[in-house]
Amino acid sequence: MVLALTFEVLKFVLPAIVLFFTVRLIVLAYLENEELKRSAAGKPQLSQITLPLRLQAYERLILLLERMTPGQVLHRTLQPGMTAFDLQIALTQAIREEFDHNVTQQIYISSTGWALTKKAKEEFILLINKIASEMNSDASSHDLAKNILETWGQLEENPVQAAIDKLKSEVEEIL
Repeated sequence: MVLALTFEVLKFVLPAIVLFFTVRLIVLAYLENEELKRSAAGKPQLSQITLPLRLQAYERLILLLERMTPGQVLHRTLQPGMTAFDLQIALTQAIREEFDHNVTQQIYISSTGWALTKKAKEEFILLINKIASEMNSDASSHDLAKNILETWGQLEENPVQAAIDKLKSEVEEIL
């Protein structure tokens, strides 16, 4: 009799347990799917906001790098009557100011792109200081400018162009 009663109870309880776990799995799968839909719906909105900001950051950093090339920075900085020392100070100051003005753009680009941009700035300033230190104290600014342009033209690897190329390739990846 007990066995028959246990069997009768199991006839009702066992299907209820199976039904409970089946419904639970279906509800959990549904909730997970809804969460995925919700997060996917938020990403296009975020992309619509951040993509223009990222592209603007790339534009600004490429402009920074272009303005940092010797021809550009010498054109803006070289003044009549400057000594080589005056030009050295003016060039390094102009490059640092340009760089500092755009330092916040690093949050929108890759760490590699930023590292190459920073490296280009540092290598150009190092080049300016090295050439200036090798010149006579009475050298003119035109002598320094000429030596900078000649040395820059003889570089095997142009750090500014390497940074520009990296930033352009990153833009191509995000578009």
